[in-house]
Amino acid sequence: MTRCALILPLALLAACSSDKPQSEEMVTLDGATSTQSGTASASAGGATPAVATGLQAVDAEGSKLEPLLSSAISEAGLDSSACRFSPAQGALPVLVASKTGGKAFVSIAGKAIDVAPSGIVAQTGGSFSGEGVTLMVTASGKDAAGNAASMQVSDSDGPAFVYKDGFWACN
Repeated sequence: MTRCALILPLALLAACSSDKPQSEEMVTLDGATSTQSGTASASAGGATPAVATGLQAVDAEGSKLEPLLSSAISEAGLDSSACRFSPAQGALPVLVASKTGGKAFVSIAGKAIDVAPSGIVAQTGGSFSGEGVTLMVTASGKDAAGNAASMQVSDSDGPAFVYKDGFWACN
């Protein structure tokens, strides 16, 4: 009987402590939502774990550009009259740039980095640089709703990587 009195509370404690991982909800700029679980996978070379989702970019080399939340875009004053580069259509942007002024930014390691356009920011892309990072966006067309695009990213350490299947949209 003593054995049962000891085992039953331990079994109940174990059952209560095995919670399922919580889901996170990601809201994209077009208002769509997606639910993702907190799973992670290792990147090439086993170096840095990265969240495995279809909506976030995982970069094998160089600085990792992080998705920009709508609150950060609002704080920067880039809600309207701006162009956005996303790693895929419907994904959160990793670069937001003003079409009318010299304002643009990315986020690396949780820090907003201001990057200045090197020329005109248009529906066909643009180039940007600042604080040790250089970005070159090339879009395939002039559709107002957005276009397939690529973005080459270089940092001060030298390595470069390319988002090949990205999306560039200007509003």
